Amino acid sequence: MFDDPAKVDSTRVHLAGFVPMRCLLEGVDVVVSSAGAGSVLSALSAARPMVLFPMGLDKPVNAARAAEAGAAVVIDTADQVADAVARVLADHAVADGAATVAEEIAGMNSADDVLGLLLKRLG
Repeated sequence: MFDDPAKVDSTRVHLAGFVPMRCLLEGVDVVVSSAGAGSVLSALSAARPMVLFPMGLDKPVNAARAAEAGAAVVIDTADQVADAVARVLADHAVADGAATVAEEIAGMNSADDVLGLLLKRLG
């Protein structure tokens, strides 16, 4: 983390407060992530292919599921990032997989719809 913003190279880095993930994903060709649930679901919803380097908690499961869906490449070490990104950019199969998952997500009920259905069943 940056404990002193004055040490940040402002020609290369722009510090910002909270930015919704959907805004960050605009214009992105590949998402590189540690496979947290929010990052993976946001990338999938936006049809963005991923390179995932899972580290603990639920991240290996998230990465495996995204890879099984054809929407991600999973790596084991940080030094594999550049080659994996180049592979994803050169081979559109992962982008196609991400687009397929995004279509599935778009066809799902919204959280509000699901809540309404549950309340209807309980009522």
